[in-house]
Amino acid sequence: MALCGNSRFIMLDEPTAGMDLSARRSLWDMLRKYKTNRIILMSTHYMDEADILGDRIGIMSQGKIKCLGSSLFLKNRYGSGYKLTMVKRDTLVNRQIQPHLEKSFG
Repeated sequence: MALCGNSRFIMLDEPTAGMDLSARRSLWDMLRKYKTNRIILMSTHYMDEADILGDRIGIMSQGKIKCLGSSLFLKNRYGSGYKLTMVKRDTLVNRQIQPHLEKSFG
């Protein structure tokens, strides 16, 4: 409905929340098609969605923008993926948690 009036500024609050993957992808295609000569401000929890649709991405925490930039800028600044570092010191504790770690993470 936001696109029906040919508005130049559109605000969307998590427009793909609760959608299945096919519907989500269709909406992405539509937004990419209609974003020419428009400003679309959109909130999302999905980084893949922000990466595909956003020219600039803002990351918010506790109601404040912590970082703003292109997808490439954010990836260069923060990297991609996660790093988990574990230091094992006590062998008794290791024997207790090792089965859990192997079951959960392989």
